[in-house]
Amino acid sequence: MSLIKGIEWVDFSSRLTCLSIVTLSDMQNNPDSHLAFFAERTEDLVYRLRISPDGTPEVLYISRSVRSILGYDPAEFYQNPSLLFSLLPPEERGLFLTIDGGEVECVWPLSLIRKDGNIRFIETKNVIHRDPVSGYFIVEGIGRDRTEERQKESDLRSRDRILEATSYMASELLTGKEWLDRIKGAIGRLGGAANASRAYLYQMNSGSPRLSAHLVAEWAADGVKAGSPPYLDEKDFEGSVEAIFSGMTIGGPLGALGPFGLTALRASPDLRSILIVPIAVQGMVSAVIGFDECRYDRVWSSSEVLALETAARIIGAAMEGEAHRHALMQSESRFQRLFQQAPLGMVIADHDLRITDLNPAFLTMTGYTAPDLIGRTFRDITHPDDLPGNEAGIQELTRGVLDHYRIQKRYIRKDGGEIWTQTDVAPFRVKGGLGYIAMIEDVTLRRQAEERLSESEEMHRSFLQHFQGIVYRSIEGEPVFLHGAVLEITGYTPEEIKTGNPLWESLIHPADLAHIRSRYAALYATPGDRFDEDYRIIIRDGRVRWVHEMLQHRIGGDGRLMIEAAIYDITDRHRMEEELSRSNEKLNLLQSVTRHDILNQVMMISAYTSLLSDSITDTECSRYCAEMERAIDRIRDIAGFTYDYQSVGLNGPVWQDLDAVVRRAFMIRDPESVALEMDPGGYGIYADPLLEKVFYNLIDNSRKHGGEGISRIMITCIEDDGDLCILCEDDGAGFDPTLIPSLFLNGKREGSGLGLLLIREILSITGISIEALPSQMGGAGFRIRVPHDRWRKEIYITPPAS
Repeated sequence: MSLIKGIEWVDFSSRLTCLSIVTLSDMQNNPDSHLAFFAERTEDLVYRLRISPDGTPEVLYISRSVRSILGYDPAEFYQNPSLLFSLLPPEERGLFLTIDGGEVECVWPLSLIRKDGNIRFIETKNVIHRDPVSGYFIVEGIGRDRTEERQKESDLRSRDRILEATSYMASELLTGKEWLDRIKGAIGRLGGAANASRAYLYQMNSGSPRLSAHLVAEWAADGVKAGSPPYLDEKDFEGSVEAIFSGMTIGGPLGALGPFGLTALRASPDLRSILIVPIAVQGMVSAVIGFDECRYDRVWSSSEVLALETAARIIGAAMEGEAHRHALMQSESRFQRLFQQAPLGMVIADHDLRITDLNPAFLTMTGYTAPDLIGRTFRDITHPDDLPGNEAGIQELTRGVLDHYRIQKRYIRKDGGEIWTQTDVAPFRVKGGLGYIAMIEDVTLRRQAEERLSESEEMHRSFLQHFQGIVYRSIEGEPVFLHGAVLEITGYTPEEIKTGNPLWESLIHPADLAHIRSRYAALYATPGDRFDEDYRIIIRDGRVRWVHEMLQHRIGGDGRLMIEAAIYDITDRHRMEEELSRSNEKLNLLQSVTRHDILNQVMMISAYTSLLSDSITDTECSRYCAEMERAIDRIRDIAGFTYDYQSVGLNGPVWQDLDAVVRRAFMIRDPESVALEMDPGGYGIYADPLLEKVFYNLIDNSRKHGGEGISRIMITCIEDDGDLCILCEDDGAGFDPTLIPSLFLNGKREGSGLGLLLIREILSITGISIEALPSQMGGAGFRIRVPHDRWRKEIYITPPAS
């Protein structure tokens, strides 16, 4: 048995969130890393799970935002790694058993039980891969709490359903059916529209010595027992009947309704929430509509309550009309007054379609007065082009094919202008046959906005038709925009590419596919990231074209994630670059041969000089031979420099792991008794592939010129106003401060060779500068300044070139 009910709602709008892949050690052992900084400051839920063989997720990492979202402390998940599994509803716990291998991205909407027992709806994006050591699946992802959005969306949908049911109910209550059948149909339609477990109507007993009411009609959802008490008596319900008929809407979970809630629970043990809406007849509360919820504690939204109160007023008007059946005109007048303040236009017509009544809202939107329109038909003020559709709808209503119909049509205003409307028409019984009631919404501004948008899109399409490249956009993973010279570049139509037949990745040349796919994966997982890349595609006729793609991952104004790309055909440019490269190769070959011949001759001169030195006993001549040998060594150094300098800029810059580059350079030089101290902080540098030679030469320079007292070389990184400063210092002998301005100029310091000049040239390829400065350790120091767009915290990194 029951009295009534209220609502909990969920709104879950689809917005793609951000997912970054990182190892557990990155997040726990390196709290200064970019991802850890993000994970512990975002309101979203960042986590890393290990999936056990039985499908149970074990929490390896979870961000502090879990406190506000689920009410738990991160430590509780670390103490009980399977806690997350217990927070899933039973019907969702098999989700992790569906993981079947391979690195994949997936979106999971999850329902999680908060510590206080409420359900939170979390939208997640995940990357799944297999741990190469344990073989377990690792799920790394980020989730956003969509509960409030889902509640708002559910609230609006529920309100619209109730209003639609109210509109239909209003026409049904005016039909010639038996009153009890009409009221039962109305209660059933309202209960279903409100998604309640039960709905019912109680009417107050007139002339009774005690306040009481009897059950008029009831409805129950499938699988729910009705069983409402046939009578509500003040004595039996301990003052609750007085509250029910107080004229106020009462609703919410029973626990929040005090003694009234306890009384309702005793009457209906399965009841969780209740909503009671009063029905006034002739200004007095004479009935109530009740709604029960038996599934969960439901909080009814204000818009749902207002919609149901509107329905109650309509039922009240219908009850009033039923009580005064023989005074139809008075009843119609009261029904009309009910809608006088409606924001939508209302028009009532007789069986001849002549207007008998209308409300102020319709007069305002059309500019007419009531005398202008009373007695006229809709044909007199409808745009001629819209009459056929309007006539067809009326005929189907008259024949009973439809119980109501909707049309978008234009009305002619009194001043000759036009307004676009959305008109809903339903029939009802009047003397002489059918009458019609129309509800009219002015949608002129919306139509104009749609037309302007259409014109803008047409201009955009015209521009794109003449665009020589391809532009593409996807929102939350769904393609929404693909235009440009798709057919000209690929040989496939835009529709084929957009629908994934073929997939764009299938066009990428096999030799480039692995690299481009890894770049895609890194970008998709990092909102705000972007990349430019040249690669080959195989077009429809089998030919190979070179394209340049600019791709970015960004967050739109509405918070959804989107991918935007522009692709250009650079086949001709690449062909010219290849021709230029072949020319350079020929020049480099000539230079190499020439250098080799010179070194052979230098070797012969060195040999003869050595023999000559051994046979000379004169001191002055011996000194001349020594100078000749030093000159020969200098020639060898210059030849070696030309070999290294020849390689500068030969290959394009790449992202390189600073830590790995420095440590390889140190191991190659391997200065004995010198320790390397390094704290690079996980940085990546965009530089020429010869970046390793920069640090090799700096380490070699410290070893050669640091003296016997050198014992340490230290590399540190400092972020300075957007740039990255890399300090390379030693505790050796250092250098004369007066020589600092000229250290990178050839031949300015004895024994310096050409290494520092080569360092400067390698770094300058990508706009990186270097300067000498005294070391804080007492020896020599160098500061390398990397511009803001040439460094980043490393999460994804291109393997460094040797």
